[in-house]
Amino acid sequence: MTWFQGRTRSFAEVNASSSALAGGLVSQLGIQPGDRVAILDKNSDDYLELIFALDKAGAVMVPVNWRLTPHEVAQVVNDADPKVLVVGEDLRPGAAEVSTQVLGFGELPRGGDDPRRDREDAVTWQLYTSGTTGVPKGAMLTNRSLLGPVGPLGFEIPELVEGSRSLVAMPLYHIGGCGWALAALTCGATSVVVREVIPPELLKVMVEQRVETAFLVPAVLLFMTQIPGVDQEDFSALKNVVYGASPISQDILRRSIETFGCRFTQVYGLTESTGAITALRHEDHVADRLLSCGRASFGNEIEAVDPTGQEVPPGEIGEIVYRGIGVMDGYWRRPQETEDAIRDGWLHTGDAGSIDEDGFIFIRDRIKDLIVSGGENIYPAELESVLAEHPAVADVAVIGIPDDRWGETVKAIVVRRGGATLLEEELISWSRERLAGYKRPRSVDFVDSIPRNPSGKILKRELREPYWAGVARRVH
Repeated sequence: MTWFQGRTRSFAEVNASSSALAGGLVSQLGIQPGDRVAILDKNSDDYLELIFALDKAGAVMVPVNWRLTPHEVAQVVNDADPKVLVVGEDLRPGAAEVSTQVLGFGELPRGGDDPRRDREDAVTWQLYTSGTTGVPKGAMLTNRSLLGPVGPLGFEIPELVEGSRSLVAMPLYHIGGCGWALAALTCGATSVVVREVIPPELLKVMVEQRVETAFLVPAVLLFMTQIPGVDQEDFSALKNVVYGASPISQDILRRSIETFGCRFTQVYGLTESTGAITALRHEDHVADRLLSCGRASFGNEIEAVDPTGQEVPPGEIGEIVYRGIGVMDGYWRRPQETEDAIRDGWLHTGDAGSIDEDGFIFIRDRIKDLIVSGGENIYPAELESVLAEHPAVADVAVIGIPDDRWGETVKAIVVRRGGATLLEEELISWSRERLAGYKRPRSVDFVDSIPRNPSGKILKRELREPYWAGVARRVH
């Protein structure tokens, strides 16, 4: 079932309405198998209905980030070349520059035979990567890659079962949103859908709807644990909070576990891997494993490899690569990028990490975010985790900035907690007992907020820009 703003719809109702919608798309709009249909809207039960209708019609859903500017929306939509763009009424201005037909949800035709064109190997979703390092690319996901991992999901998240209630809070244009919604519905759970993440409202829905499972990103967990009175709320129904999509500090994780009082499961994955490919179960949230994203989930193979593609020994850092049913079909109309990303069946994630002798995977950072100072490799995510432990730090990002002597030096960009008077030298001094000399920040800037994309990832490119402006070679 689905629940949205007080409206509940049964599986039978969603099935019947999505079939009627699929029939209208085919008979009246002429949607053919493989046609792209883009969606620009916030979360709703109508959005989920359209996702199923498009699959029945054999079309490819292209969800578009509603936070983008009209120009950025047009870039994504025009790249996807859809037959139509379906847009929420309050977001029509965002579609001002697109060069395709634009229809509201209420304007979509219904009726005609239920086409049921979905095939196992057909591309059914085309999700655009977040674009933190350049122009977004459309990752093509098939029915097989979407539905294949759902069965084994029960091994890692046994609370996601028929009759349970699962929170769908992350945006549906992101694999963490639409992928989690699909998994919940496929498992027979009720998807409790919230239109957008506004922490106090999200908290209210979780409590009132007796949510049992949820997928949340660390930034949202941080905001929720800071809501006044959150520790007085009734979370007795909550059984498991699944989190991922960006690194989490040990401090935020501990506070979240204390606040919600339930099991926590970390997952790691990419759009290109159709979401989660690892799981750190609650019982493994101990000692150094708090820094791990867990082990490869059922049916997945994960290795750390050197630049030649050879697996590195346990504990050594290499690029994390993945092989399994979730590997994307490729990037839409980008054969070279596809070839670079998928080699001999292995998806190269672009993440640097290590795997210990027990198979636990430790993501150190994006390879492109690596800082090289005086010949030493420094991984910002490790430093961010340590600096976030300071009681006056609410949020932190670490970047490398150019230095004539060392090539790069470490800069911390910090958001102070409310009322805190933390100074640069104070934080640097505090880090001396916790970080090796070459890892310690050499400078600290204080800001009101740190830019993040909707999945919670820090926009390092945006943070680095002012410091690297005018530098000809931006290499580590």
